[in-house]
Amino acid sequence: MSEASLETEPAQPRALNDVHRGLLLVLAVAAGYACLHAGFRLLASHVLGEDDVLDIVLSQDLRFGYDAVPRQPPLYNWVLWGLEQLIGPRLETFLLIKYAALITSAGLLYLSARRAIGDALFALLTVESLALIYSISWRYHEGFTHETGAMVAVLATTWLLLRILQDQRTYDYVALGITMGLGFLTEPAYIVFLFSMLAATALQPGLRDRLSPPLLGLAFVGAIVIASPYWTWLLDDARRMTWATQIWETGWSFNWSGLWDAFRGPIAYLSPLIFILPVIFPGWLKTAWADLKINPLATTEPDYELLILHAGLIALVASIFGALVFEINGLAVHVLMPLYIASVIWLFGVARRSCEDAQNIKWFGRVAIIIALVAFFARMANLYIMDPVCNKCRWGIPYAVLAQEMRSRGFDDNGTIVSLERELSGNLRALFPNAKLVARGVPNFTPDGADWTRGRVAYVWNAKMSPQRAQKYLRFLLPKGIEAVDAELLKVPWKHLFKPDGYRTSDWYLLIVDKGKKKRVINSSRKRRLGL
Repeated sequence: MSEASLETEPAQPRALNDVHRGLLLVLAVAAGYACLHAGFRLLASHVLGEDDVLDIVLSQDLRFGYDAVPRQPPLYNWVLWGLEQLIGPRLETFLLIKYAALITSAGLLYLSARRAIGDALFALLTVESLALIYSISWRYHEGFTHETGAMVAVLATTWLLLRILQDQRTYDYVALGITMGLGFLTEPAYIVFLFSMLAATALQPGLRDRLSPPLLGLAFVGAIVIASPYWTWLLDDARRMTWATQIWETGWSFNWSGLWDAFRGPIAYLSPLIFILPVIFPGWLKTAWADLKINPLATTEPDYELLILHAGLIALVASIFGALVFEINGLAVHVLMPLYIASVIWLFGVARRSCEDAQNIKWFGRVAIIIALVAFFARMANLYIMDPVCNKCRWGIPYAVLAQEMRSRGFDDNGTIVSLERELSGNLRALFPNAKLVARGVPNFTPDGADWTRGRVAYVWNAKMSPQRAQKYLRFLLPKGIEAVDAELLKVPWKHLFKPDGYRTSDWYLLIVDKGKKKRVINSSRKRRLGL
């Protein structure tokens, strides 16, 4: 009898206690890892970057969907909105969501691996392997937003489906229905993952017979009800479907880029882990190749490692289909995470069967720790040293100084801000939590209650956009007699650990208008370089 079956056997309390101890260990280590990264991030800078700046603008309102990103389900924005009501729109809100999701995902991955592999040590190694996936060890800290929820949903679905197949309990179908409904509201790729898992289950006779079609059908009904607010919103306007899918805009044409993305997806996402395992565990490639040749239709006993493998392969076929039929292309590697994150379970199942030598296991643990430390210190250099370690160095952009200058020029914290640049919009939203932030360009978003016809309104944009071009965005938002060329050019200096202050500047145009008096508030010169 395998350890996976012992885990679910009521007469084996010792096995259950081992599972609980392993889970507590995973959660404790993940929590320490999360606190370390979050703490140093807060000490380094409160500047928002990448996807955070879009979602903090959209979270001004609670909506069933957002026209700025119609293809993106709104669960993350709903959670963000709820937390903002408690602690405000700030960096801490994003970190709380991100690292709570990471800790939860680590626990779910351990529980899933323990059931599928049936070995406590290799289940722990499966979780540790996340340090050897670039998208998790680096990109997760830098830019994940909606993907955090998708990762939780994918691993929760994997765990619950394994519980259903092994234990066949009704209440697991209820939990699965809730998880699927929330998963539908995270990332579109979650749907592909879900049907890949179910299709892989159907391939094995020993697994197919363990599913209850009526209970699974009821789970889907519940999931559809949960996701219906967004789907109803999406179908309410035909243009949203066009924007969301982008498949009816230009007509079909063969797309090599999408096909290449589909084939490289699993390798790119699972790198460098997928190249390290064959080196540390001799026989890994031979065992993996043997698994690939197994016909699932001919299996007599349930094989949960093969289930994970075949789900990943079906997801790959679905990606190829999407590239050929719907011209899906240009996806970032981390967007593919829902399709392949569970595949690490099969990777370590192969490692266990190919080589269980204690020395090899120790070597893997050491490599994972070394790479995690290298990634951590590289990220710290990126955050604290900035130039010359990074190029854009968004964490050093002096948005806080810009906010001080806006206040010194008479802008009211309860006023309205009109911004024409994405990262600027998000960071001003965090610095002026009581203001209404109207975004033009990308995203194009107007929050409920925004009124630029009264009170003091600040128009601000990156100096890379000329006033003449900005006028095209602002022509309907500016009062008569005032134009974008009236804006003041601010050159705000940067600070650095060892370079002189002002070695680099961020340049913005700023125009503050008192709509009640219909005049400019700014009386200083058109161009000004600020001191510190």
